[in-house]
Amino acid sequence: MQGCFRILSFSLALAVVIALGTPAALAQSTLDVNVNQTAATTCSSGEPVALNGNLHFGYSFTTDSTTLTNRYQVTIASNLSGIGQTTQTSYAGENASFAFGFTSPDSPAQFTVQLGSRLSSQGSAPSLTLSQTLNITVDTSGNISASVPSSSTQCAAN
Repeated sequence: MQGCFRILSFSLALAVVIALGTPAALAQSTLDVNVNQTAATTCSSGEPVALNGNLHFGYSFTTDSTTLTNRYQVTIASNLSGIGQTTQTSYAGENASFAFGFTSPDSPAQFTVQLGSRLSSQGSAPSLTLSQTLNITVDTSGNISASVPSSSTQCAAN
């Protein structure tokens, strides 16, 4: 009986150490944001591009119970295309993926990221580099929201 008590005590102590000392995954979520806006250009040989498509967000977090901080992980897959507003040239966006991680004691936590991807011209117009600003809010209940307040293009390096 005494041996069983020691094993039970050890198992209980180990469970407490594991629960208190390691982060635990608490939530995962996904979100699709439709992008339907015109990106202005700073490229002298470029043009504004009407963007169409979506950004797919994946989101998870862990909470460290000893420091009471949340470690947020956000992935973004970009699937965009566009039409030049001057030449009517079609632009194919690269299927780009991005990953961000940050730590915060806050819930909800808000952060802003910059994405950069290539818009390849399907005609005689030059290819462009797309820059997007994203505002993202995540919380520890598994909720995520995002918006794209601005998009612009620059001349692409060859």
